[in-house]
Amino acid sequence: MSRLKKLGEELLELIFPPACEVCSGLGREVICTSCREQFEFISAPYCQCCGKPLPKSASHAVVCGECRKEPPRFDAARAVGLHTRTLREAVIRLKFKRRQRLTEPLAELLAERVLAERFVPDGLPWASLTGVVPVVLHPHRRGWRGFDQAVLLSRRLSTLLELPCLEQVLVRRKNTKPQIGLSPTQRRQNVQGAFAVADAPAVAGEGLLLIDDVYTTGSTLNAAAAVLRRAGAQAVYALTITRAVPLTHPQLGYRLGDEEDLP
Repeated sequence: MSRLKKLGEELLELIFPPACEVCSGLGREVICTSCREQFEFISAPYCQCCGKPLPKSASHAVVCGECRKEPPRFDAARAVGLHTRTLREAVIRLKFKRRQRLTEPLAELLAERVLAERFVPDGLPWASLTGVVPVVLHPHRRGWRGFDQAVLLSRRLSTLLELPCLEQVLVRRKNTKPQIGLSPTQRRQNVQGAFAVADAPAVAGEGLLLIDDVYTTGSTLNAAAAVLRRAGAQAVYALTITRAVPLTHPQLGYRLGDEEDLP
């Protein structure tokens, strides 16, 4: 039976050769080496609070002006890389083109970002985390898309980190309109009251890792973190695959909101 199964798989590969889910180049890797080499990983210096990349001349232990002026509701946020080039394309293909095979390599990148913090001076206390919480979609949006990318990523990440995935804790009670084209103020207003905690005892006193795909202005993560803190969470750290390219960054060609190209 196993030989027949193997033969069937080989025939399928002849008809539908395996290809990179990002560039569609032929190969067995879900994300090929060429696409990975184009990832713009975030490295120091960056804001110790929101994780925004800072000019190379900045101190490695600085908090950006925006976070000093208006501290976010999460304790700190980090992202794997900038929302540009092939990493941006990977996120878009997962979300909008239903390339769910991308879940595995993207979750691995998130896990690597968590583990890398152990080697950063004064790194975030990831070891104190007790659960992974996805920033869930509203049921209507999830029904349209067919899946929830934050849940898929959180499930795989929780396995890699050996932490429970608390996917039933946070609920999205407001079907917000897409954030594309909205100003930072409009984004905050759009997600106001969007989240609720369904199981407060499950988060009371816990250290939570909040997972989403993209950090644009932080409005969504802030709204989610706020209700978790009100429910009694001891700490909430946010982690995303990408974050918006800062206006001061030399890489242009990115428009705020590009991560939400479709409804």
